[in-house]
Amino acid sequence: MRLFGIVFVGSIFAFGVAMMRIEINRSGREIGQLQNEVEIKRARNQYLELEVIRLQSPQTVREMAQERLNLRRTPPQNIVILED
Repeated sequence: MRLFGIVFVGSIFAFGVAMMRIEINRSGREIGQLQNEVEIKRARNQYLELEVIRLQSPQTVREMAQERLNLRRTPPQNIVILED
């Protein structure tokens, strides 16, 4: 009976160790996936920040105004300043 108790406790201990290893492996895979996702989002954020800078440049604004809105720069002789 004593031997059975020792084997039983040893089996439960081994099962617990095996379950912990499985959980550690699963957690490691999940951490790896999350780290990859973070890197992808960082790269996307960096791209979007550069796109914002590009779109804010005067040259890009001018080009978009000409292409999308058909706006052109007004010649200086056509500018009239109104006074109060």
